[in-house]
Amino acid sequence: MLHDRFYSAWIQPTTNVASGTKISTLVKVRIEKDGRVSSFEIIRPSENVVVNESVAAIAKRVTQVDPLPAELGNGDHYDVKINFELNSEQAVAK
Repeated sequence: MLHDRFYSAWIQPTTNVASGTKISTLVKVRIEKDGRVSSFEIIRPSENVVVNESVAAIAKRVTQVDPLPAELGNGDHYDVKINFELNSEQAVAK
């Protein structure tokens, strides 16, 4: 699943986040027909700069995904929105 591919590359911050805080950052990703990630844009940043930077860093780690299935492709690319949610209670190692 596309969401899982990006989410697994996210190194979630555990510092500078208050306990019990739920933070989300929404991104728009453009994927070319061959699976190349050509754009990774934060379209709704969270109020936490550290979280936003950690999400932005995913673009450097995920540059290629599986190509678009032929039955879904009418154009050269497709855009998807992915919401990265950080729940500080889950982010802290126990």
